[in-house]
Amino acid sequence: MILGLAPAAHGGTRTGRAFTGDKSGNFLFKSLFLTGISNQDFSEKANDNLKLHDTYITNILKCVPPGDKPESKELNRCSNYFENEIENLKNLKVIITLGKVAFDNCLKIYKKKFMIQKKFEFKHGNKYLLPDNKVLIACYHPSPRNVNTKLVTTPMINQLLIKAKKIAKF
Repeated sequence: MILGLAPAAHGGTRTGRAFTGDKSGNFLFKSLFLTGISNQDFSEKANDNLKLHDTYITNILKCVPPGDKPESKELNRCSNYFENEIENLKNLKVIITLGKVAFDNCLKIYKKKFMIQKKFEFKHGNKYLLPDNKVLIACYHPSPRNVNTKLVTTPMINQLLIKAKKIAKF
């Protein structure tokens, strides 16, 4: 699973598919293709023939937050959708969180469900074994700002995706 924060107003909200049709998605799908996770290096619209191999892409929030700043009440309201996705993905082994907000909110759900007290540090590439034996991997978000400032690069994302594939054994 690749987990983002929310659909972009001119990307996922418009196209109906997470990270599709926006700049973050353009960067992400190139890496998904280079690492053999997708059949093409782009995703522009819902019916563009994209095929993902053993990968599910979603967001913590299912709609664009007001002012692009999610509020706690909105994150709490949407958390049950994410919990259902985790439950329904019976073969889920790895969760890659794109950005600190996705990371923190994924952990918030796990901490509540499993009464976890442990501290988790968000740092690109950090991985943690969760109580249900899934592996959580932190990843910097492929936003244009992060890409342009080289906080995240194609080799960094590719290495992380390859690591996730090895853990998931596909």
